[in-house]
Amino acid sequence: MPLYDLTMILDAEAPDARRAEILDGVRATVEADGAIVGEYDWGVRRLAFEIDRHGDGEYHLLQIDATPPLLERLDRTLKIIDEMLRFRFIRLRSDSPPPTPPRPEGARRGEEERSEAPSPVAARAAADAPAR
Repeated sequence: MPLYDLTMILDAEAPDARRAEILDGVRATVEADGAIVGEYDWGVRRLAFEIDRHGDGEYHLLQIDATPPLLERLDRTLKIIDEMLRFRFIRLRSDSPPPTPPRPEGARRGEEERSEAPSPVAARAAADAPAR
């Protein structure tokens, strides 16, 4: 069976019991006709843009072995769940590495390397400034 990533963004404001119920339902559907290879909970994160007036979403990634009929059934089911903000299936190659963990909340590309020390440009500008 082909390997797929199923990425889901759930409404972070929904009750915890409802979100757990949705995830359990997805797991049960997959395990009935396929297999779960990996499961990753990325937690609640700020969305890049609002989706249906929601600013935060709870991210989950499932790596699944699935057939086309299973994907169609999941697609139909996930579309009608109100607490599901977005979901996407991505077909993976068999030699794909495992997913990388997400960056810490608030970190953007390049921010991990920055330190609290002033940049060399700022230090040079201060040194070149006329004395008063």
